Amino acid sequence: MLDSFALLNAMRGIRDEYVTDTANALGYSVESPQTHHINRKLWSTLLVAAIIVSLFTGVAYATNLFGLQALLIRGSKPRENPNADYLSITQPQDVPEEMDDEIREKIDNSAKAWEEWSSWCDENAPHTPESCRLPENCSGIIDEKNEDGTVTMIFLRGIEEIERRVISAEDYAQFEAYLEVRSKDFPGYDPSYHIYTQEMADKLESIAASYELKLRHQITVIYQNYGDREEFSTREEVTARINEVCAGGSSFFRVEPAGYDKFYYFDEGTFAVSFFITEDQTESGPICYLYNSPYGTLSSGDEIFDIVEDVSAFTVRSHTTPDGTELAVLQNGTDAYAYVYLKNSFATLHISQVSRLSDAAIDTILDMVDYSTIR
Repeated sequence: MLDSFALLNAMRGIRDEYVTDTANALGYSVESPQTHHINRKLWSTLLVAAIIVSLFTGVAYATNLFGLQALLIRGSKPRENPNADYLSITQPQDVPEEMDDEIREKIDNSAKAWEEWSSWCDENAPHTPESCRLPENCSGIIDEKNEDGTVTMIFLRGIEEIERRVISAEDYAQFEAYLEVRSKDFPGYDPSYHIYTQEMADKLESIAASYELKLRHQITVIYQNYGDREEFSTREEVTARINEVCAGGSSFFRVEPAGYDKFYYFDEGTFAVSFFITEDQTESGPICYLYNSPYGTLSSGDEIFDIVEDVSAFTVRSHTTPDGTELAVLQNGTDAYAYVYLKNSFATLHISQVSRLSDAAIDTILDMVDYSTIR
């Protein structure tokens, strides 16, 4: 039996807009968003509803009121358009107030660990000297050595010269050393970690261990065969591997995609599926990209991101899939993003080219996935 006094105590921290939203969902009329006069009968009903919700929401957290906060990368703006923003497809950037403390701690630890890793890299990792950093839209470099030991770097956009600089011998030597390190493959880690040396690998392992986080090491990538490439897989083979890896043998898709671009997964549980809903995979049809990120994995959030011109253009709504998962759905007319905080991971689904799709059509795409199978 639930302790009603304890539940009432807990509900004291619930913001009025949550109560109003719940009232509307239950069919009660609330005068306006600014009015929060809710009678005792309604509070009793909401209390019962809260008890019911507490019994059935152990797997996923409702986030329809959380909106863009889950995806918006703060403190970083695209250099070419400072009025735009980045949205992360791969890592939650913030968490709702009602989030389970254990999940919140893992997400916070990942952010802290990445900040520590970034700070260490700024001081210790091979890097390009400031004097050699490429200007915006640079596509090529010509180096001319001077008699005094300096080097003139000519930066190009196509065949057009956009800038030239005289670089000291020391900076140019550091630049060459950086290029040499970057040219060598350092296997065993997700390239998103930007590891180039054994020293860097050891440091990242140490940081991850100190925060009890896993790292993405071995990646497996599977492509669908649309021609005569024997090394690629059939659609049925890709689906079977997705079911095996992502759903423990169950059917990951309630409705199988018409085709796949690729499916890839890491050894610690991160996976992504790029799929099509029509057989004609052209620029005119929607392209779907689903990414699942375990909370206990060290991530930056910039593994995959989108640049959006105007965050105020997004509408926010919720959609409940047939398996009972409530998704937060963000739309701006050209793209749709859906996400959910699952028990062990954060799942996002980006649908591009949605300008001709109704909400119902978008929901049909969201319903293709059985989110309850994600382990």
